[in-house]
Amino acid sequence: MRGTSLAVLFVIACAVLPSARAARAQTAVSVDSTQLAVFENEVPVAIERCMYNYMGDSLVVVATTQRTFVDEHGARHPLRKSMMLVVDAHDLGLIRYLSTQDFNDHQIVRGLIPGDTSMTYFIELDGGGNADRVTQPPGRLFVMDSQMFSLFDVLSRSLANKTFTTRHVQLLALQTDSLAAPLATVTALGADTLVVGRSKQAVKRFAFEDPSARFELWSDRQGRLVRLVHAESGLRVERVPAAAAPARKPPAVKKTGSGTPQ
Repeated sequence: MRGTSLAVLFVIACAVLPSARAARAQTAVSVDSTQLAVFENEVPVAIERCMYNYMGDSLVVVATTQRTFVDEHGARHPLRKSMMLVVDAHDLGLIRYLSTQDFNDHQIVRGLIPGDTSMTYFIELDGGGNADRVTQPPGRLFVMDSQMFSLFDVLSRSLANKTFTTRHVQLLALQTDSLAAPLATVTALGADTLVVGRSKQAVKRFAFEDPSARFELWSDRQGRLVRLVHAESGLRVERVPAAAAPARKPPAVKKTGSGTPQ
């Protein structure tokens, strides 16, 4: 299937919503904006900008990130990636997902369109690709996509005002050329305090684990992601305080390890 056809299908799928929802979704209402600073081994490598907009009973999350990788020969490889996530405004359940990545003179577009018992996953490279209809896992679905850390912010918000010790989370992981559906576990580790900007902030701490990785994350009272850490790779993601000065452009980083886009 040609890429243009896939794009058209996605637009149509987003537009053809239940009539009641469409009637209430005439105007987007911005409810939050976030900047996430990404560090690798304490070196700043990227800033991800994210906006949350209400569209009737849907919540549209749009994020963009840019960074530059440097290979072993010193050649620079700029990356730009953006995503649009549409979720139910009440429980953050997945409705649609689309991401676009430009890297090494190639563009990769990935998307998900859930249904009742099956879902469509499509991927296109430089305008051409294919779509697959696969069995949909039960329950609420959360997307994981390389380089898009706002997706952890969405997951974190889903935990706000929830009381639990351990709970399962169904992921849809967009990999290099396939879709995986691992079952992750979130464990509540209790209250904590972080220094954010020049002040201390009361937060909740969680462990997030799937079969391939373990993260620790901290969220505020609204469930917004404050910090994300993957200790093994030296990855750390920090929410930039609203009053903070604009961050400097991050330096190029060597194209090695877990940070390499997929």
